[in-house]
Amino acid sequence: MNTNELQAAIDLAESKEKSGDFFSAAIFYKEALELALKQQNSKAIKLCKKKIVETNKKSLTSGAFQEVEFTHEFSEDQQKILEKIILSVVNKDDIKKSLFIIGTHPFFYPKINEVEAQSKKDMPISHIMATLTTVADTGHIVSGGSLGEYSWFMQMYSLHQGMIMDMYLDRIFWHLMNSKTSKNKLTFKKLEKYFQSKGIINPEQMNIITIGLKQYFKEDYISTLHILIPQFEALLLSIAQRCGIDIFAIDKKRDLATRTAILSEYHLDSEEFKKTFGEDFCRQVKFILFEPLGYKLRHKVAHGEITLKECNFRNANLIIYLYLVLLSRVEVKNKNSQTTDI
Repeated sequence: MNTNELQAAIDLAESKEKSGDFFSAAIFYKEALELALKQQNSKAIKLCKKKIVETNKKSLTSGAFQEVEFTHEFSEDQQKILEKIILSVVNKDDIKKSLFIIGTHPFFYPKINEVEAQSKKDMPISHIMATLTTVADTGHIVSGGSLGEYSWFMQMYSLHQGMIMDMYLDRIFWHLMNSKTSKNKLTFKKLEKYFQSKGIINPEQMNIITIGLKQYFKEDYISTLHILIPQFEALLLSIAQRCGIDIFAIDKKRDLATRTAILSEYHLDSEEFKKTFGEDFCRQVKFILFEPLGYKLRHKVAHGEITLKECNFRNANLIIYLYLVLLSRVEVKNKNSQTTDI
């Protein structure tokens, strides 16, 4: 491997870019980047990284990628079943019962074993044989997107999560917030009271969460997500600690120091978390907050990458739902929380 090989790869990528073939250009710039990394050529590395993002963005706007929509027509009997499930949640004489059902209902989260079975059954040959690249709206290459089986599994998981929102959660939250009867109408005060009643959120944190809930009912989803996502992260770690999980990290930058860890994929993939909160719930949290091939809402909020379009009713409902799972499945006994399987 020599400098000439690297330059030839860059020249090929540039020629594709000049001809308007941005899709191919991005692929060749990626190949050039791999060569540059092996040669530790910092100038070429900087150039290729920049060009990959630029050409991917141009590919996205030029029509090189086509958006695929999945549609499914429900039979009359299936529609009746869906309506029956929704009514079983919203037609309660007490809103607390509805909120508890939302947090515990087995239909409101993707089942890993079901998604895996479907992805293995329906995986196209292209995901087995072809070289894949997954590109974000920002033009960046997405981690894990070149791994055929994993990429397809995440597409199927995303499909399941999207169907859950379409069929159940979005409709349930809308029905509850627009109910004509006062007993089962979801209001800010009722949701705040439900959050407070469980005893797992300390008063200081509840003061902050309350602001997020208030903005949710004002349809200010920008504030809702920016407040409730970090607070959910802190709440999940707090519950984990009370269940005996080590959540402390060690810093050795200057001298030996300790701090509370930042919730990450590492925690959600750990056996301790999966045993305590359930593997399906940990996967769902990971998909919604962290997964590069998922919604990645935590990273987007934390790093200022979330778009106005993503600050919407659906994503706000998702975060409220995650809180309801914890609130419905965790109980406090003598200041020590005990969790049931999720």
